[in-house]
Amino acid sequence: MPMPAKTPDTVTQQIAVILGTSGSGQPLLNILRRLLGKDAVTVLHGVFIEDDELQRAAALPFVKELCRLTLSVREIHSTRFDRTIALRMRTARSAVEELAQRMGVSHTFREARGSTINLLREAAHSSDITVFEPLRKLATPGITPSVHGQRSPRRIVVVIDNVETGDEALLIAALLAGNETQRFSILLRAETPAELEAMDKMISDFLPAAPKRVLLLPDHGVRHLITAVLAEHADMLVLGASEELLKTEALGSLLKWLECPICLVRHFDGAVNEPRT
Repeated sequence: MPMPAKTPDTVTQQIAVILGTSGSGQPLLNILRRLLGKDAVTVLHGVFIEDDELQRAAALPFVKELCRLTLSVREIHSTRFDRTIALRMRTARSAVEELAQRMGVSHTFREARGSTINLLREAAHSSDITVFEPLRKLATPGITPSVHGQRSPRRIVVVIDNVETGDEALLIAALLAGNETQRFSILLRAETPAELEAMDKMISDFLPAAPKRVLLLPDHGVRHLITAVLAEHADMLVLGASEELLKTEALGSLLKWLECPICLVRHFDGAVNEPRT
C-alpha cells in the first residue's frame, strides 16, 4: 500500500506489533485500532518472532503441544511443527494486512528469528510505539492470548517515571480507553517531592477527568512495578521505553511475569480528543 501523502501538519509515526507463534495475533491487533489516528501518517510494522527456544525444539524428533481447551498434550513431529509455525506466520501476516487496509495505513511485515528480548529491544528502538505480549503467550504454541477480541482493554495501567515523557504515556492510555479515564490507573515513580508535584499537575492538566486511581511506587525497581501492575489486574500496561527498562534483565522480567499486553512508548503524536474507532 502506498504511503499517504504528507502535509505540513502531519507526522510519521512508527507502530510495531510483536507477534509470536501462539496464534494469529488478532486480539493484540484489535487493541491497536485506537492508536491508528487520522492526524498522523502511520506505518504499522508486524514482526513475527520465532524464538531461539522454538528453533531448538523444532530440531528435536518431536515436541509436545498443549491444547488450551482440553488441557491434553500431544506429540507433534518436527515436520508438522514447522508447518504449524509457517501457517501461523501466514495467518499473522494476513491479519496485519487486513488491519492496515481497513484503517488506511501503510504496513510492513517480517519474520525474525533469534532472542525474543533482543528482537523486542530492536523494535522498541526503531519505533514510536511497540506493542507485545508476555513471553508465554507470545511464543508458546497451543496457548491462545487472553485478550478476547476486544477493541480496547478493560483496565489500563500507565506508568509515569518522569515529566518529560509522561504525557506520551498518558496520551496512549487515553486513546486506548477512549478518553474514559476511569478505566485506567496511574503508577508514579518520582525522585523528589517537587517532581511528584509536577507529575500531579501534568495529570490534572492533561486528562479531561480524574483516573480511577493514582498510586506512588516505592522505588524504581522493576520488581515493584510488576507487583503493582499485577495488583491492579491490568489488561494493558503502558509505559515509556527508557534505556533502563530496555535492559535485558528488566525487559526479561516484564516478559516473564506479567500477564497482560505491554505498550512501550518512545514517542507519539496522535490525537487524544478524537480517538479512532
